[in-house]
Amino acid sequence: MRLKLLNITASFLLLALSISATRAKAQQLIKDYVGKNAVPILTVEPDSVNYADLEPIGDAINDATIVMLGEQDHGDAPTFLAKTRLIKYLHEKKGFNVLAFESDFFSLNEGWDKLPKQELAIDSFLWRNIFPIWTACKSCTNLFFNYIPTTWNSSSPLTITGFDCQQYLNYSLRHLGKSLDSALKSYHLPITKRINFASGIISLIDSSKIWTLKQPADISRIDTCMQYLGTIKKEMSAVVKPDNFWLLIVDNLIQQVEASKILALTKKQSLNARDILMARNLMWLTDVKFKNQKIIVWAADYHTMRLESNMKEHFFDADTVMGDVLSKIEREKKIYSIGFTSYGGEGGRLGTKPFKLFPPRADGFERWIDRKTAYAFVDFQRFNIQYPNSSWYFYMKAMGHNNYLARWNYVFDGIFFIRDMYPCEPSYSPRWIKPVAIK
Repeated sequence: MRLKLLNITASFLLLALSISATRAKAQQLIKDYVGKNAVPILTVEPDSVNYADLEPIGDAINDATIVMLGEQDHGDAPTFLAKTRLIKYLHEKKGFNVLAFESDFFSLNEGWDKLPKQELAIDSFLWRNIFPIWTACKSCTNLFFNYIPTTWNSSSPLTITGFDCQQYLNYSLRHLGKSLDSALKSYHLPITKRINFASGIISLIDSSKIWTLKQPADISRIDTCMQYLGTIKKEMSAVVKPDNFWLLIVDNLIQQVEASKILALTKKQSLNARDILMARNLMWLTDVKFKNQKIIVWAADYHTMRLESNMKEHFFDADTVMGDVLSKIEREKKIYSIGFTSYGGEGGRLGTKPFKLFPPRADGFERWIDRKTAYAFVDFQRFNIQYPNSSWYFYMKAMGHNNYLARWNYVFDGIFFIRDMYPCEPSYSPRWIKPVAIK
């Protein structure tokens, strides 16, 4: 019996060693690929218009019509510089003419469409209707207050839009209630005939943009608002097509109110619902408003990643992110997602104290890049084509600068590497003016 047990134990040990050796071999495969195929990027400075070093990225993107540019965190200054330079390259050399931000869907659609496209007006509008984590960062000044406005003096303007269901920035605060009131009345919905429609229903929905941000939330007020929005959605669905802009606006409002209730009751953010709706908003932009146009998406790595079954541990305990939803239409839409990662340095968002970043794991992706390389790009898509059965996990810092174990070659199509990270410095619009009136 003892001999039999020893034989069984030995068999298990051999199996474990075999599995370990196979994993090591698979990781060595992608490690060797990264070491040999990491393309050096010469600079991230937006004023560098010799784009020869970016051509390998353009080749990797190939005929994709949607390019998603992520970021590890919302304060990564060199990432913002790199993204600005990539946007200029994609706009000028690859025919991308729409730039979609992880910001207010209503403001950056109705508001942008009505905006007079003059440099001072564009400055003022972008400052107030894209989240200040970007507009108030010095590393984004070139993009927002130089490049985007000046394209509108050219034959190839860069159109701005947004897909975030968090609709509470400047234009939404000033116009969403009135515009919603007008739209619902134009459809002759039964709810618009109620005596309290203007004073009770629309005013409550409109004010939700403010009070849903405050905690502790008034649950009874939230429930009443949800009842009104539910009625509006039901009545609208009977008279408009599913891709109606105002139906999406109502869904965005529902999500924002629902999220405030979940936060109040559980003390946790409702990330899954937000990401699913952001994906719907983005699909509306690609399928309806900007059909057959090439779109650049600016968002966090967390939203652009393909989370499903690729992570050993979930970031923020989410089950579904925007990238998951979009991946289901990838064959039709030809999406190329670029994640960002960095070796070391400091992190931190505007208004927070900088902090030293965790070093990469000894067996992590960041250590596979040549030490002399400041910036690099790795095309995972080509690796996956060459080695279709390689799906082992390895470490990388693409999520919040933390080391996570994942099949990163399936999470992103490509990775932009930055050796030295540093946080944003505050800045202000160089042509500061009062808000421009939009009729």
